[in-house]
Amino acid sequence: MKMKKIWIFLWIVCCALYSSCSLLEVEPVSTITSQSFWKNSGDAKAYLTGIYNKVRALNNTSLYGEDRGDAFKVGEIGPSTNAWAQNLLENNAPSYRDAYNIIHHTNLLLYKIDGLSFTNEADKNRIKAETYYLRAQTYFFLVRIWGDVPILLDPVLSDKIELKPRSPKEEVMKQILSDIEQSLSLFPEEGFVNKNYSSKPAAYALKADALLWKAKVLSGGDSDLNEAGNAINEVEKSGVELLPEYASVFNNANKRNAEIIFSLYFERYETGNLSIATNTTSRTDNLSMAVNLDEAATSPNQSRHVYAPSEKTRVLYLKYPGDKRYQSAMIDLVDKDGNLILTQTNKFRGKVYTDDRYFDDDLIVYRWGDLLLLRAEANAALNKIQDALSDLSAVRQRAGLDNYAGPADKASVEKELCDERLRELFIEQKRWFDLVRFHSGGAINIYNEVPNLNDKPDFPLYWPINYNDMVLNDQLKQTDGYESDVQR
Repeated sequence: MKMKKIWIFLWIVCCALYSSCSLLEVEPVSTITSQSFWKNSGDAKAYLTGIYNKVRALNNTSLYGEDRGDAFKVGEIGPSTNAWAQNLLENNAPSYRDAYNIIHHTNLLLYKIDGLSFTNEADKNRIKAETYYLRAQTYFFLVRIWGDVPILLDPVLSDKIELKPRSPKEEVMKQILSDIEQSLSLFPEEGFVNKNYSSKPAAYALKADALLWKAKVLSGGDSDLNEAGNAINEVEKSGVELLPEYASVFNNANKRNAEIIFSLYFERYETGNLSIATNTTSRTDNLSMAVNLDEAATSPNQSRHVYAPSEKTRVLYLKYPGDKRYQSAMIDLVDKDGNLILTQTNKFRGKVYTDDRYFDDDLIVYRWGDLLLLRAEANAALNKIQDALSDLSAVRQRAGLDNYAGPADKASVEKELCDERLRELFIEQKRWFDLVRFHSGGAINIYNEVPNLNDKPDFPLYWPINYNDMVLNDQLKQTDGYESDVQR
């Protein structure tokens, strides 16, 4: 009976999570739900599972992390997004309501959990720690995309909704870092229980990521860069390491390997129709002439070649002949005469089942290769060039390359790190944020790096607020650089 109760509650949570719940449009928690389920530790665990499900759905897309960057060109099918075309307007911008849906539910869980009975206080603290982490991660998602956003720290428990204006991005970052510290203070263990859930090492990774953004994009200081490096040092104590072979990181049979810090779990029927690998691989029947078809991850039903690796991405890999990551990043499908049919990505290959290939690889949030390059970036920004090159060399050596031997001045090393992150993290949903960070830090000019921004030198890097969100909340002001048609 208890298990049935939990599954019913999970169903209710999932229904709520798929609604349009946000600070703009929140359905009050039902009396039946509150009376029936907010009773014990199982309810809190079930609710947290529902939140993870929605976090996974929000992040299972290339829209925010890759589309606005320089890693993709249009594939054989399309269509590309308005983000890729740098044609964002308030009437075509994505809504941020899914993110605020997550925030509402983290707020509700934090509101309810202290009233629940736990036989093990460590379990309670872990749930709270994970919840603070997920709220911080979601606000970090928002602040990097929209900049100024409303801060909502309490659940909406009635239909009397207080509409809030956008808070300055510096205040949002302050809240993010506060939630991370709360998370760090509550985790009962130093390491991992399950890498598909947040942990103290994952919280330190998020802290480092946020502090680098604060230092470079929000005009922070050297103290933020130093603290980011210290946070990564704490992650290192957890025992994570670079796997000897780059391709092994993405081995579907070894998802939670020693390099992974935090990843979001997928299985066969959970990938949906918008997964990253789905949109960067081709249908098998479109490649009947390819002599190397058996080497490629294709699917007759799951694939849709919306994007292909850009020429810039290819050139960056080929800059250093022998880079083992190239074969994991992409594959050229050729005919019997060696003529190129198309290029598709070769990462996150999923698994072949009896009926089809399903792209059910876990969605990697943080791994050690990523963190090594973040630490190198922090040290380079501090002009600690040798420390930066030490971490860069570790990543390059795993890729089969010699140590970096180019110019060792700050500007050159920072540009190299920007390029290296594309080679190491291609299609891992980091590129746009990397470009904004290195642009803000002065290492690159993003308007020269991204082809679709070349002729738009004044186009905003933050996204517009969706028109409907503006209508629903008259306290919102449109992002600078976009015209608003909303009548006040």
